Amino acid sequence: MVNVDLGMGFPNRLWRVFAIPAGAATSLAWLALVALAGCGGGGVTVSGAQACADVAQAQCSRRQACTNTAATATGLPLDPNGVFIMTTYGDMATCVSRVKMACENNLAAPDTGTSPAQMERCATEYATWSCVDLFDNAANPPPDCAPLGKRANGAACAFAGQCASRFCSNTKNAICGICDDQPVDGTSCATSGCAPGQECKTESTGDMLCLDRLGVGDSTCTSDLPCQAFSSCVGASASDPTKMGVCTLTNTSVGAICGSTNPTCENNLGLACVGLAGAKTCQPIAYVQAGEACGTLADGSRAECADGDCFTASGPAAATDLGTCVAQATDGTACDTQLGPLCLSPARCVYTAGTVGICTVPLASVCN
Repeated sequence: MVNVDLGMGFPNRLWRVFAIPAGAATSLAWLALVALAGCGGGGVTVSGAQACADVAQAQCSRRQACTNTAATATGLPLDPNGVFIMTTYGDMATCVSRVKMACENNLAAPDTGTSPAQMERCATEYATWSCVDLFDNAANPPPDCAPLGKRANGAACAFAGQCASRFCSNTKNAICGICDDQPVDGTSCATSGCAPGQECKTESTGDMLCLDRLGVGDSTCTSDLPCQAFSSCVGASASDPTKMGVCTLTNTSVGAICGSTNPTCENNLGLACVGLAGAKTCQPIAYVQAGEACGTLADGSRAECADGDCFTASGPAAATDLGTCVAQATDGTACDTQLGPLCLSPARCVYTAGTVGICTVPLASVCN
């Protein structure tokens, strides 16, 4: 998942194996949308609550539109809410309410860099924000969606929108962090998120690093060097992380030939590359509930979790693993980033011992 905490409820959860790509899920891209009460344009007063409601609706609607276009064999979308909404929140109403919650919590953040009027402008800009940028950890956001905060590096923060650098470090599993420079390519993301346009990637070495995503056509990608959203590294080898490939647009239709020297299938649209070696095709992923089998099933098909995450007895399920879906934990209950459950965004699994913690919705008031 995509894991920068820029304050708008983009999930910090384990992302799916075939999505672009795995990472704590988390924590799935976050926006710096934080505000105090103010006035909207055109002389109309806009409350913080209304601005947050508008941004939440715009954000969730755009993510739905970007991930509901893959057709099943019958020609219908896999889920009317879109794959992202289904797997991350369960349904559209939950997405809107949770993103709105994150936004309203940001309203109380001291030294925020925005206003409700600015947030309203951001909401209108979502419709023109490309799906690639939206899913590449909120890469290249419109200026109104990424305001600068007022706190200098070294100051305490809960949200990136409080920081002049637009980055609050060490908040992956804690409420309070420190304003810091945005991470450069190769920076550890074990305890922090990444900058826009980067991916928190677990390397073949086991290290978790923020890596710049490479654009379509780039011929330096490897299994350790990721391509931008909605593309993959064709020619790379999981067994040889030094082997280079070419970033190529993913397949988006059922039945497309995939694997080997062909592009893989777009997981964000609910497709996986399955079948015998040399004869693999893109097929719809089956989405299952908590307690059901997930990952690579015995028949070679792919199952992923709706509103949950796939774990084995020893940790998060990898590409070839067979695991079990674990439902997300509710606010105030126990979480475990190694064995599950994870938290429903915007809650963070705030560690109490090892990888175990409590799902806690961050409030900036505790970080002064």
